[in-house]
Amino acid sequence: MASTAVNRPTNIKQKEADVNQKLQLYGIYSAFANGKVPSNKQIDQALNSAIASKALSNPSSKLSPEGRHLVGDLRDVIEQAKVLLLTKNEGNLLQDFLWQTRFISGGNAQLPGAPIDKSAAQQHGNQALDGLRTLGTLLISNGQFRKLLSDATVLLRDVAGDAAQNAANRVNPSQEELSQIDQPAEDNTWHDVPDLSRDNLRNQAKGTFNKNKPFDQNDLKGVAKNAANQGDTGNGIDRDQAAATGRDQLRDQASANVPDEQKDRAKEYRDRTKNYAKEKLPKERRDQSIFRLKKMIVEVQGHQDYQQAVETLLNLAEEYSGHGKNLSQQGAGTVKGAHSDNALTAAETDLRTLLERFANYTSADDMIDAINAVYRDADKDPELKNWFKSINGYIRKCLKEQGFIMQDSATEEWNQLYDHGHFLLRERYRDHTNRVLDEIKFFALQFDEDPLNKKFAMSMNKLFTELGNDENGKPVFKKHLVKDLSQVIVPGIFESVRYVPVPRIEYSDPMIDAIVENLVIESDNLAPNSFEFGSDNYFRWGRRTVTNKNKNKVMVSVSGVQMDLKDVSYYIHKKQGFPSIKDTGVMDIFMGGTGFSFKIEMETADKSDRQHFFKINKVNVDMKSLNIKLKQSKHKLLFNIFKPLLFGVVKPAISKVLEKLIKDQVHQLDGKAYEIHQEAERVARAAKNDPQNAPNIYSRYVNAAKTTLTKNKEKAQEATADKKTNVAMTQHDSMFQNIKLPGGISTKATEYKDLAAKGDKWESPVFSIGSAPESSNLPKPTPVTRKHHQSSSGGVRGPQNVQPGQSTFGQAEPATGGAGGYGNQSSGGFSNQVNEAFGSGQSQDYSLKNTGSGMNGGAPQGGVGQQGGTLLGANNPVLSGSA
Repeated sequence: MASTAVNRPTNIKQKEADVNQKLQLYGIYSAFANGKVPSNKQIDQALNSAIASKALSNPSSKLSPEGRHLVGDLRDVIEQAKVLLLTKNEGNLLQDFLWQTRFISGGNAQLPGAPIDKSAAQQHGNQALDGLRTLGTLLISNGQFRKLLSDATVLLRDVAGDAAQNAANRVNPSQEELSQIDQPAEDNTWHDVPDLSRDNLRNQAKGTFNKNKPFDQNDLKGVAKNAANQGDTGNGIDRDQAAATGRDQLRDQASANVPDEQKDRAKEYRDRTKNYAKEKLPKERRDQSIFRLKKMIVEVQGHQDYQQAVETLLNLAEEYSGHGKNLSQQGAGTVKGAHSDNALTAAETDLRTLLERFANYTSADDMIDAINAVYRDADKDPELKNWFKSINGYIRKCLKEQGFIMQDSATEEWNQLYDHGHFLLRERYRDHTNRVLDEIKFFALQFDEDPLNKKFAMSMNKLFTELGNDENGKPVFKKHLVKDLSQVIVPGIFESVRYVPVPRIEYSDPMIDAIVENLVIESDNLAPNSFEFGSDNYFRWGRRTVTNKNKNKVMVSVSGVQMDLKDVSYYIHKKQGFPSIKDTGVMDIFMGGTGFSFKIEMETADKSDRQHFFKINKVNVDMKSLNIKLKQSKHKLLFNIFKPLLFGVVKPAISKVLEKLIKDQVHQLDGKAYEIHQEAERVARAAKNDPQNAPNIYSRYVNAAKTTLTKNKEKAQEATADKKTNVAMTQHDSMFQNIKLPGGISTKATEYKDLAAKGDKWESPVFSIGSAPESSNLPKPTPVTRKHHQSSSGGVRGPQNVQPGQSTFGQAEPATGGAGGYGNQSSGGFSNQVNEAFGSGQSQDYSLKNTGSGMNGGAPQGGVGQQGGTLLGANNPVLSGSA
């Protein structure tokens, strides 16, 4: 005889605890929505409770040995994350920072006046878009532009063909090798077995690297010592001389350590690449391409629509540039006033302290001072401002004066601007840039040096390494871990979910009001005990008088959906008709054994059917084990008297209603699918007149589905205009706020939501979850200090008191003074000098005087305006093919 029990009978005590826990999670969600966050104490208690939970402290014996080991790794990750967060965040700095950012008001800052209103900005945006569209149309319609694209495509195809031919030549065997295929080996010939052990392969790789590396650690130490000795002037160490000496010695050492054969091979590859580039892009072709580009611009400038589009864009750019200047002037006072806001000041302090603590308790003063020094010096430099004005004027002449770009004076002016800009941005402010980069690198390096950061990173690395690698460190797919996940962990998660409270369900129409509350679903009972799926396919291919035919049948069967619902509260009010009923009560709903079961048989529709794609052959619904017990009701006696008769009639009726409902829903789905198909076909027929804009088959059906579903939604809203359905989590969300049912979940949820709003500032008692004690072994944070390190000297190179109209071009010398970091200072730091050891030796020449070459920013002989003056000049190494 089949059992009529449920998988897991309701445990009232466990149910209450689970429901309260789930509702507390809802309260925590509400607290986060209100800007509340947990304190360090609450985080500590929650994480300790998670670590002490059965799943982490005592993993299931069904797990594989490696699975249990990974659970231990996860436990260690949580422990290290807890120690890192609670130590660095001592004093709840992160919580206070998040709270203060919500209340930043700007203090005494005055909002800069808006230069234009919203409608004017939108009009300007449309004008700019039209101008850009006009320029784009002129460009792609120009014959020179299309010919250049065509020529570039041909050249790329030629290069790709050469690469494919070279690859084929490398792969193809030689004729001598092919002739030896059929020849046997010499008789009784034996060879040594190679050592393929892991250690031997590693030693071979290490030996190859050590053989070819330019210098080792001992070389670096020796060079550092010699550089310091040679830079010692008796009154201290000359940093520039020591850096230059170290750089030269490292270059010589590297050259001596690299074998001549490797040098020759590298030179051969470099020469071969250079010659190939010269062959494919000879000087005549490069000059002709530049001339054609200029000619294309001149032709576009001659078009009648060009001048109007460019004038519009330039005017808009000039107008908004003026607005930007006004806003920046107003913004200077705005920023000063904003820092009178206590919330902003507190947020900045919290964030900075957090970053400094995570950076191994290193002060950020040096980095901030370096950045501020750049802004101060740049703001006082009129030469830099005049250079930007000259760039603006040059761009305007190139865009508005037809033919200007073809003149030699345009090239000369560009060379002069480029040289001057290279001097300003790469030479005059180089010391500032080096100092800022050194300070940022040092501060970032301190994150890696922090011991707690290291421990957390090591625990994470260990977890992910063991998750996807074997004992030798090789990536491997671990089937047993997938089995652990699918057969132990996921079922355990569903089992741990247990009781899930359902929000209050309300319904109202002109005839009846109804409320159902205190529904608590047990996950083990709700999941079906059996799910079956069957498919039968038939296909026939015919010819002559025999027709093609195909048929597909599908069967879906679900059984064992059970429920054991205790103390379900209800409210019903029948407002119209006879008899008029109004009742509030509590009932138990039980459905065990096979529970709710159904079986659906479907097949593809025939031409003679009313359906279009699929049809229902059979639907069976079974809920014979359903039983309802009224515990509180005004009509309890009447219900118990008529219960046997009522259930004998109602249960079969409900089954038939559900069967019909399933059939109707499937047929409606078939009808909606046919509507979508018809809409897609209509779009396809309409697109025949405009094939270029015809959508593909996927977009046709997606758009047709959206159109059909929108129409059906509007019809459904019209049909249910007088019917209201509501799912209320709290009493505040209810349509019937004055009706409170016994043991209502919405009442408890309301209490947790109100609890979430309590507490000072960001604090809330609702985050107190778990029962584990606080940690007693957390390390104390150390004070934040400025640490000794090497960094470049700051400052601007060249004369410091430049008057408007004057220039320091060609006068840049290495800056003196300007502390770059706290403690020992050096010109760029020894590590930076090592990085520059293999660079161009010309980087030591800080001036831009005549050197006979303009290839590194120096002014060429005869003036800047002559050919070859810059990297972008006609004779630069890139265009000349000598790079």
